Amino acid sequence: MQQFIRLAGGLSSPAILIVAIWCVALALVAFGPIDYPGQPSGTVLAVVGTGVALFLLGYRGGGELFDRWFARESMPEPSARMLNRAVTVASLLGIAGIGFVAIDRVLLSGVGNGGYAELLRCAPGLINAIAIKRTPILYLGYLMFSFGFVSLVLFLLRGEVIKGWAAALAQLSIVAPVGYALLYSGRMPILLALTLVVAAILVRISEGRKPLPPGHHLLLKTVVAVALFAIYSSSIWSSRQNFCTKLTPLIHQLEDKQQGAALPPPAAVTSGQVSAVHEETPSAAQTPPVAQTPPATQTPPATQTPSAAQTPPAAQTRPAAQAPPAAQTPPAAQPTPVISATELSKQMAAVTAAPAAAPQALTADAMLATMREAWNVKPRGYVISALEAGYLSPRAANIALSSYFYLTHGVRMIDIGWQARNGLSRQWGVYEVGVLSPILRVFFPNDLQVTTMEAEQRSAGLFGFFPTAWLSAFIDFGLVGAIVYVLIWGGMAGWGAAGAKKSRLLTPQLLLVFVLSSILLSPIQAPLGIANSALLLGSMIAVGLVVDIFTRWSAKAS
Repeated sequence: MQQFIRLAGGLSSPAILIVAIWCVALALVAFGPIDYPGQPSGTVLAVVGTGVALFLLGYRGGGELFDRWFARESMPEPSARMLNRAVTVASLLGIAGIGFVAIDRVLLSGVGNGGYAELLRCAPGLINAIAIKRTPILYLGYLMFSFGFVSLVLFLLRGEVIKGWAAALAQLSIVAPVGYALLYSGRMPILLALTLVVAAILVRISEGRKPLPPGHHLLLKTVVAVALFAIYSSSIWSSRQNFCTKLTPLIHQLEDKQQGAALPPPAAVTSGQVSAVHEETPSAAQTPPVAQTPPATQTPPATQTPSAAQTPPAAQTRPAAQAPPAAQTPPAAQPTPVISATELSKQMAAVTAAPAAAPQALTADAMLATMREAWNVKPRGYVISALEAGYLSPRAANIALSSYFYLTHGVRMIDIGWQARNGLSRQWGVYEVGVLSPILRVFFPNDLQVTTMEAEQRSAGLFGFFPTAWLSAFIDFGLVGAIVYVLIWGGMAGWGAAGAKKSRLLTPQLLLVFVLSSILLSPIQAPLGIANSALLLGSMIAVGLVVDIFTRWSAKAS
């Protein structure tokens, strides 16, 4: 146990954690159960090594900056009263925020919550074909819901002094990430919340405290939450697959209407496609790719393989033409909707009410064919041997390998992105920060940035895949901008780590938790790219500054 505690304490250092995480990520690609041809390549190793080195340089600079400007300033510990108030307010904001999003989504938008998000996973090209109502409370909810994450983190960090209603509300704040995931048929908000819990535990251990605050049965609740997430994550692909299979005729009708209105051809999700990038936000940049997927006629009918994000099988959908590079075919304008959300909901309800056909049994040959054709990968020899010997069922292998691909394929995307770098224009945050693309669609309909970005991603073969922190930074800011971005990220880590160790300020602790969580998820996405984590960062800074400023004022007044 002592060795585990020492190990966890070491991993609470962002410098150590980022090296460890990326060594593990590269090893999983090089030796794991999926054979990625030629990966990790020399290009990948160079990019990752450079990125980690820049992060460490920024980390040292951030620590020195805190030592020079803040370390000498004496600050009292925030009072229990102040912390309880902060947790209560943050909890209420988060709960109200996700409530506003749910009200807009379920009651006011016209789509209810009966499959609109799932439909866009089946056919992301239809996002512009559906006229959905959006009210001001949706945007208000987006500004507020991330405070629920902050309340939970603050309770885990300072749970010894947070009592009563504040403690109960902090734990109830888990409805913010769970509600966000359910409303948008995804998993990333819950995964983000779990990594924040892990990061808070690491910070507590580094301070010589127990991993979790005493009382409240937090260990049991944490274990239950992880187990429920595992069940939810492994089962969501099945329901999505059945849903998309049922809606295939309706999807084809809407695609025909869209094409008949002289709109750009939509992109249909097919077997093996990965709805990974910005999974939880309904925007064009967050839908699955088509370039890597074979036509339906090439996919065995028995294949029921989900992609990394559990997309439907190719046998039930039509192939879509790969979008040409934006430089060759510049988009003309934002497409015009061809159906209202209310009418769409009625049609979906009528279709989904019909009984589904019995699913065909998955065979090992079908699973291997789909992996080869859709992902350009194959299982390692020991996995194939286990399948042939009957030690591993095709269904179990399918679920395990899909999840493994989901978490590890970003390493290969670094190589693909580097090879396609000349065809990628700077997006200035729109690629990472998921909330920006819907804003551009709604309030700036003549702005073509999202459409152009999507065309570039499809042409490069990146659309919908996890880009990792390094590729995300390059896509958004270019080479020089990516260097600055990573330096700032490392600087935040150094400032937060030094502040958490050498002061009683709350802001550095919250910032350190955020950075540690972003490092844990960096093989998947960038710090600002997971479940609108840019909003989470803003909420954490806001709560930390308010508490620290009021604590300082109270100390001076007394």
